[in-house]
Amino acid sequence: MPAEEAAPAENPLGIEPVKVAIVMPSTISDLAWSQAIYDALKRIQTDAGGESVVEIAYTENMFNVTDAAAALRDYAENGYDLVIAHGTQYGTSLFEIAPDFPETSFAWGTAVDTGQEQGLNNIFAYEARAEQGGFVNGVLAAALTKSNVIGVVGPVEAGDAKLYIDGFVAGAKAAKPDVTVNVSYTGSFGDTALAAEAANTHIQAGA
Repeated sequence: MPAEEAAPAENPLGIEPVKVAIVMPSTISDLAWSQAIYDALKRIQTDAGGESVVEIAYTENMFNVTDAAAALRDYAENGYDLVIAHGTQYGTSLFEIAPDFPETSFAWGTAVDTGQEQGLNNIFAYEARAEQGGFVNGVLAAALTKSNVIGVVGPVEAGDAKLYIDGFVAGAKAAKPDVTVNVSYTGSFGDTALAAEAANTHIQAGA
């Protein structure tokens, strides 16, 4: 008879149970920014032994920074060990909240400021390698353009958004050095009307 399979270990990594909360600007199914970190957390949860070891809570569609700040504070007040502010737009709020909860760890990205100059020791920062995906898409755009003009629209000229755009331009130029890449930023992560207007401007400019 075949040997019975051993039951999976309840805590294979031997870590203390941890409660993690994350506040995100879009949905966990956006196929992009928010889904990437949510899926990563779920993978960690599975590898660690499940919900009894890593508890995950999340709040999505937090385009409004004030609402996001309230959610971050609520998670800290409710005893979550790690509270993640998944967006540079939440940085100011995070630095206001973190001092009130010295036993709670906070993380935000993409960023590098961990609050050490302000005397804080419970803030962590992370960066996404957004420029890599941008580079690949820039190469593709250069291969597809028929006018030798490319337009690209970003939300804000900061953080991972700027990394992505810079990577896109670098990729396009690497593939076709004489290509023209026009860049514009809407100043918003959620205003699709502004993004459409910017895209139309690029089209009128020959993209």
